[in-house]
Amino acid sequence: MKPILFYDGDCKLCNRSIRFLQQQDTHKRLCYQLLQSTTAKELLPKNLTDELSTAVYKPNDRQLFLRSDAVLHALIDTGSHWKVVAGIALLIPRCLRDLIYNRVAHNRNRCKLPQ
Repeated sequence: MKPILFYDGDCKLCNRSIRFLQQQDTHKRLCYQLLQSTTAKELLPKNLTDELSTAVYKPNDRQLFLRSDAVLHALIDTGSHWKVVAGIALLIPRCLRDLIYNRVAHNRNRCKLPQ
């Protein structure tokens, strides 16, 4: 099974971010699914499908990455040149990365981004 990145389909910022990842994923290494999907309900714990402000990356049957870890590991797995930037970003302590991630996630519906 391909790695899956789950995201909130009702979030314009999330949708734009997924489009960016899909552009980087030229070899189609990842799948992208809504947190609101049947697939998410089947593969993820209920608390993660209820928490729509958390990106979830499932690279294999045993691992789940959340928030900034999810985005950065997915970006690395696209195999694009952005994997270097994502790898460097992973050196930043998770608590700091997730602080920024949570701040953006909290305010994401306030911005007026075009779809």
